[in-house]
Amino acid sequence: MELRHLRYFVAVAEELHFTRAAQRLHIGQPPLSQQIQALEAELGVSLFRRHPRKVELTAAGQQFLPRARQILADAAAAAEAARRAARGESGELRLGFTSSLPLTPILHHSLQHYRQAYPSVRLTLREMFTAGQFAALEAGQLDVGFVRFNGPAPSDALCVEELHRDRLRLVVPREHPLAEAAGVHIAQLAEERWIAYPQEAGSGLNAVIRQLARDSGIVLRLAQEAGEAITQIGLVAAGAGIAILPSPLECVQIPAVRYVPLLDADAYLAMGVATRAGDESPLVANFLRQVRP
Repeated sequence: MELRHLRYFVAVAEELHFTRAAQRLHIGQPPLSQQIQALEAELGVSLFRRHPRKVELTAAGQQFLPRARQILADAAAAAEAARRAARGESGELRLGFTSSLPLTPILHHSLQHYRQAYPSVRLTLREMFTAGQFAALEAGQLDVGFVRFNGPAPSDALCVEELHRDRLRLVVPREHPLAEAAGVHIAQLAEERWIAYPQEAGSGLNAVIRQLARDSGIVLRLAQEAGEAITQIGLVAAGAGIAILPSPLECVQIPAVRYVPLLDADAYLAMGVATRAGDESPLVANFLRQVRP
Protein backbone atom coordinates (compact mmCIF):
# COMPACT_ATOMS: atom_id res chain seq x y z
CA MET A 1 0.00 0.00 0.00
CA GLU A 2 1.41 3.38 -1.01
CA LEU A 3 0.61 6.83 0.32
CA ARG A 4 -0.60 7.89 -3.13
CA HIS A 5 -3.23 5.13 -2.98
CA LEU A 6 -4.50 6.61 0.28
CA ARG A 7 -4.53 10.13 -1.19
CA TYR A 8 -6.52 8.87 -4.19
CA PHE A 9 -8.95 7.03 -1.93
CA VAL A 10 -9.53 10.06 0.32
CA ALA A 11 -10.12 12.32 -2.70
CA VAL A 12 -12.74 9.98 -4.15
CA ALA A 13 -14.33 9.47 -0.72
CA GLU A 14 -14.65 13.23 -0.21
CA GLU A 15 -15.83 14.02 -3.75
CA LEU A 16 -17.93 10.83 -4.19
CA HIS A 17 -17.24 11.24 -7.87
CA PHE A 18 -14.29 9.85 -9.84
CA THR A 19 -14.13 12.63 -12.41
CA ARG A 20 -14.15 15.43 -9.84
CA ALA A 21 -11.60 13.54 -7.72
CA ALA A 22 -9.36 13.11 -10.77
CA GLN A 23 -9.57 16.83 -11.51
CA ARG A 24 -8.70 17.60 -7.90
CA LEU A 25 -5.69 15.28 -8.07
CA HIS A 26 -4.63 16.52 -11.52
CA ILE A 27 -4.62 13.03 -13.01
CA GLY A 28 -6.79 11.27 -15.55
CA GLN A 29 -9.99 9.53 -14.47
CA PRO A 30 -9.06 6.09 -15.90
CA PRO A 31 -5.70 5.91 -14.01
CA LEU A 32 -7.51 6.98 -10.84
CA SER A 33 -10.06 4.20 -11.21
CA GLN A 34 -7.27 1.71 -11.80
CA GLN A 35 -5.41 2.78 -8.67
CA ILE A 36 -8.54 2.52 -6.52
CA GLN A 37 -9.20 -0.96 -7.92
CA ALA A 38 -5.59 -1.92 -7.11
CA LEU A 39 -6.07 -0.69 -3.54
CA GLU A 40 -9.29 -2.65 -3.15
CA ALA A 41 -7.59 -5.76 -4.53
CA GLU A 42 -4.73 -5.37 -2.05
CA LEU A 43 -7.14 -4.92 0.87
CA GLY A 44 -9.47 -7.65 -0.36
CA VAL A 45 -12.56 -5.49 0.13
CA SER A 46 -14.71 -3.09 -1.89
CA LEU A 47 -14.34 0.48 -0.69
CA PHE A 48 -16.95 2.03 -2.98
CA ARG A 49 -20.29 1.13 -4.53
CA ARG A 50 -20.25 2.46 -8.06
CA HIS A 51 -23.35 4.02 -9.63
CA PRO A 52 -23.68 5.61 -13.08
CA ARG A 53 -23.44 9.19 -11.82
CA LYS A 54 -21.83 8.83 -8.41
CA VAL A 55 -20.13 6.52 -5.94
CA GLU A 56 -20.71 5.91 -2.26
CA LEU A 57 -18.60 4.40 0.47
CA THR A 58 -19.20 0.84 1.57
CA ALA A 59 -19.12 -0.04 5.27
CA ALA A 60 -15.48 -1.04 4.75
CA GLY A 61 -14.78 2.29 3.06
CA GLN A 62 -16.36 4.22 5.92
CA GLN A 63 -14.12 2.44 8.42
CA PHE A 64 -11.04 2.93 6.24
CA LEU A 65 -11.51 6.67 5.61
CA PRO A 66 -10.61 8.13 9.06
CA ARG A 67 -7.61 5.84 9.34
CA ALA A 68 -6.42 6.77 5.86
CA ARG A 69 -6.73 10.45 6.76
CA GLN A 70 -4.74 9.87 9.97
CA ILE A 71 -2.00 8.00 8.12
CA LEU A 72 -1.70 10.82 5.59
CA ALA A 73 -1.63 13.41 8.39
CA ASP A 74 1.04 11.45 10.27
CA ALA A 75 3.10 11.10 7.11
CA ALA A 76 2.88 14.84 6.47
CA ALA A 77 3.83 15.58 10.09
CA ALA A 78 6.79 13.20 9.89
CA ALA A 79 7.99 14.84 6.68
CA GLU A 80 7.69 18.30 8.20
CA ALA A 81 9.54 17.15 11.34
CA ALA A 82 12.37 15.85 9.17
CA ARG A 83 12.51 19.12 7.23
CA ARG A 84 12.55 21.16 10.47
CA ALA A 85 15.39 19.02 11.82
CA ALA A 86 17.32 19.43 8.56
CA ARG A 87 16.88 23.22 8.89
CA GLY A 88 18.04 23.14 12.52
CA GLU A 89 14.66 24.23 13.82
CA SER A 90 14.15 21.35 16.27
CA GLY A 91 16.20 19.00 18.40
CA GLU A 92 18.64 19.58 21.26
CA LEU A 93 21.69 21.85 21.34
CA ARG A 94 24.18 21.24 24.18
CA LEU A 95 26.15 24.33 25.23
CA GLY A 96 29.08 24.67 27.57
CA PHE A 97 30.22 27.97 29.09
CA THR A 98 32.78 29.27 31.55
CA SER A 99 31.75 30.86 34.83
CA SER A 100 32.57 34.41 33.75
CA LEU A 101 30.50 34.28 30.56
CA PRO A 102 27.17 35.22 32.23
CA LEU A 103 28.87 38.44 33.35
CA THR A 104 29.30 39.50 29.71
CA PRO A 105 26.63 40.40 27.13
CA ILE A 106 27.62 37.45 24.92
CA LEU A 107 25.59 34.74 26.64
CA HIS A 108 22.53 36.90 27.20
CA HIS A 109 22.36 38.24 23.65
CA SER A 110 23.15 34.98 21.88
CA LEU A 111 20.67 32.90 23.89
CA GLN A 112 17.94 35.52 23.67
CA HIS A 113 18.24 35.86 19.90
CA TYR A 114 18.57 32.12 19.36
CA ARG A 115 15.51 31.29 21.47
CA GLN A 116 13.48 33.87 19.57
CA ALA A 117 14.58 32.50 16.20
CA TYR A 118 14.37 28.78 17.10
CA PRO A 119 11.85 28.34 19.93
CA SER A 120 11.44 24.59 19.32
CA VAL A 121 15.11 23.77 19.95
CA ARG A 122 15.85 22.48 23.45
CA LEU A 123 18.94 24.14 24.93
CA THR A 124 21.00 22.26 27.52
CA LEU A 125 23.54 24.46 29.35
CA ARG A 126 26.56 23.26 31.35
CA GLU A 127 29.00 25.43 33.28
CA MET A 128 32.49 24.00 32.74
CA PHE A 129 36.12 25.07 32.70
CA THR A 130 37.64 25.43 29.26
CA ALA A 131 39.65 22.19 29.29
CA GLY A 132 36.55 20.25 30.29
CA GLN A 133 34.62 21.79 27.40
CA PHE A 134 37.32 20.81 24.92
CA ALA A 135 37.23 17.23 26.18
CA ALA A 136 33.42 17.13 26.11
CA LEU A 137 33.35 18.49 22.55
CA GLU A 138 35.79 15.86 21.34
CA ALA A 139 33.78 13.15 23.11
CA GLY A 140 30.55 14.32 21.45
CA GLN A 141 29.02 15.38 24.79
CA LEU A 142 28.79 19.08 23.85
CA ASP A 143 27.90 20.75 20.56
CA VAL A 144 29.19 24.27 21.26
CA GLY A 145 31.49 25.63 23.94
CA PHE A 146 32.09 29.19 25.12
CA VAL A 147 35.73 28.96 26.15
CA ARG A 148 38.46 31.16 27.58
CA PHE A 149 41.47 30.52 25.40
CA ASN A 150 44.31 32.64 24.00
CA GLY A 151 45.77 30.86 21.02
CA PRO A 152 44.94 28.16 18.48
CA ALA A 153 42.62 25.23 19.07
CA PRO A 154 44.23 22.52 21.24
CA SER A 155 43.72 19.83 18.58
CA ASP A 156 42.86 19.42 14.92
CA ALA A 157 39.51 17.95 16.00
CA LEU A 158 38.31 21.35 17.27
CA CYS A 159 37.77 24.84 15.92
CA VAL A 160 37.91 27.93 18.14
CA GLU A 161 36.68 31.30 16.89
CA GLU A 162 37.53 34.37 18.95
CA LEU A 163 34.54 36.52 19.85
CA HIS A 164 35.81 39.06 22.35
CA ARG A 165 38.80 40.02 24.48
CA ASP A 166 38.55 40.95 28.15
CA ARG A 167 41.43 42.83 29.71
CA LEU A 168 42.88 41.39 32.92
CA ARG A 169 42.57 43.06 36.28
CA LEU A 170 44.80 42.84 39.31
CA VAL A 171 42.68 42.21 42.41
CA VAL A 172 44.31 43.57 45.56
CA PRO A 173 43.23 44.42 49.13
CA ARG A 174 42.01 47.97 49.63
CA GLU A 175 45.09 48.82 51.72
CA HIS A 176 47.57 47.46 49.15
CA PRO A 177 50.16 49.98 47.84
CA LEU A 178 48.89 49.38 44.28
CA ALA A 179 45.20 49.71 45.16
CA GLU A 180 44.88 53.27 43.85
CA ALA A 181 47.19 52.88 40.86
CA ALA A 182 45.78 53.77 37.44
CA GLY A 183 47.40 50.60 36.11
CA VAL A 184 50.27 48.20 36.73
CA HIS A 185 52.56 45.95 34.76
CA ILE A 186 52.96 42.35 35.78
CA ALA A 187 56.68 42.95 36.36
CA GLN A 188 55.65 44.96 39.45
CA LEU A 189 54.18 41.80 41.02
CA ALA A 190 57.38 39.80 41.51
CA GLU A 191 57.09 39.96 45.30
CA GLU A 192 53.36 39.26 45.48
CA ARG A 193 51.66 36.04 46.55
CA TRP A 194 49.36 34.80 43.78
CA ILE A 195 45.94 33.21 44.31
CA ALA A 196 45.27 31.03 41.24
CA TYR A 197 42.94 28.43 39.81
CA PRO A 198 44.03 24.83 40.47
CA GLN A 199 45.94 23.37 37.55
CA GLU A 200 43.55 20.44 37.30
CA ALA A 201 40.63 22.85 36.86
CA GLY A 202 41.70 23.39 33.27
CA SER A 203 41.30 27.17 33.28
CA GLY A 204 43.19 28.89 30.46
CA LEU A 205 43.83 31.92 32.67
CA ASN A 206 46.77 30.38 34.55
CA ALA A 207 48.68 29.77 31.32
CA VAL A 208 48.14 33.37 30.19
CA ILE A 209 49.34 34.77 33.52
CA ARG A 210 52.42 32.54 33.64
CA GLN A 211 53.33 33.54 30.07
CA LEU A 212 52.98 37.22 30.97
CA ALA A 213 55.27 36.65 33.97
CA ARG A 214 57.87 34.81 31.86
CA ASP A 215 57.83 37.55 29.24
CA SER A 216 58.49 40.06 32.05
CA GLY A 217 61.29 37.97 33.56
CA ILE A 218 59.55 37.15 36.83
CA VAL A 219 58.09 34.07 38.47
CA LEU A 220 54.85 34.57 40.39
CA ARG A 221 54.79 32.93 43.79
CA LEU A 222 51.75 30.72 44.26
CA ALA A 223 50.14 31.31 47.64
CA GLN A 224 46.75 29.64 47.37
CA GLU A 225 44.53 27.82 44.88
CA ALA A 226 40.79 28.39 44.59
CA GLY A 227 38.46 26.95 41.97
CA GLU A 228 35.95 29.82 41.95
CA ALA A 229 36.64 33.44 41.03
CA ILE A 230 34.43 34.75 43.84
CA THR A 231 36.41 32.64 46.31
CA GLN A 232 39.62 34.16 44.97
CA ILE A 233 38.23 37.66 45.45
CA GLY A 234 37.17 36.79 48.98
CA LEU A 235 40.65 35.45 49.75
CA VAL A 236 42.17 38.69 48.45
CA ALA A 237 39.87 40.61 50.79
CA ALA A 238 41.12 38.41 53.64
CA GLY A 239 44.74 39.28 52.84
CA ALA A 240 45.76 35.86 51.48
CA GLY A 241 47.36 37.35 48.37
CA ILE A 242 46.53 38.96 45.04
CA ALA A 243 44.53 37.57 42.13
CA ILE A 244 44.42 38.28 38.41
CA LEU A 245 41.01 37.89 36.79
CA PRO A 246 39.15 38.98 33.63
CA SER A 247 37.58 42.43 33.74
CA PRO A 248 33.91 41.24 33.78
CA LEU A 249 34.48 40.07 37.35
CA GLU A 250 34.83 43.71 38.44
CA CYS A 251 31.07 43.57 38.94
CA VAL A 252 31.77 41.61 42.14
CA GLN A 253 32.05 44.62 44.42
CA ILE A 254 33.53 43.92 47.83
CA PRO A 255 34.55 47.02 49.84
CA ALA A 256 37.79 45.35 50.94
CA VAL A 257 39.21 44.88 47.41
CA ARG A 258 40.22 47.05 44.47
CA TYR A 259 40.55 46.19 40.77
CA VAL A 260 43.56 47.62 38.93
CA PRO A 261 44.08 47.33 35.15
CA LEU A 262 47.06 45.29 33.94
CA LEU A 263 48.82 47.36 31.30
CA ASP A 264 50.84 44.66 29.53
CA ALA A 265 49.85 44.37 25.87
CA ASP A 266 48.95 40.68 26.13
CA ALA A 267 47.15 41.00 29.47
CA TYR A 268 43.80 39.83 28.17
CA LEU A 269 41.75 36.67 28.07
CA ALA A 270 39.84 35.92 24.92
CA MET A 271 36.30 34.55 24.85
CA GLY A 272 35.88 32.11 22.00
CA VAL A 273 33.28 29.75 20.66
CA ALA A 274 34.48 26.18 20.14
CA THR A 275 32.98 23.48 17.94
CA ARG A 276 34.06 20.17 16.46
CA ALA A 277 35.96 20.53 13.19
CA GLY A 278 33.80 19.62 10.25
CA ASP A 279 30.56 19.60 12.26
CA GLU A 280 27.81 20.17 9.68
CA SER A 281 24.93 20.18 12.15
CA PRO A 282 22.34 22.81 11.16
CA LEU A 283 21.68 23.35 14.89
CA VAL A 284 25.29 24.43 15.39
CA ALA A 285 25.36 26.51 12.20
CA ASN A 286 22.21 28.40 13.22
CA PHE A 287 23.57 29.07 16.70
CA LEU A 288 26.88 30.35 15.39
CA ARG A 289 25.04 32.83 13.18
CA GLN A 290 23.40 34.26 16.30
CA VAL A 291 26.70 34.46 18.20
CA ARG A 292 28.96 36.05 15.61
CA PRO A 293 29.18 39.87 15.70
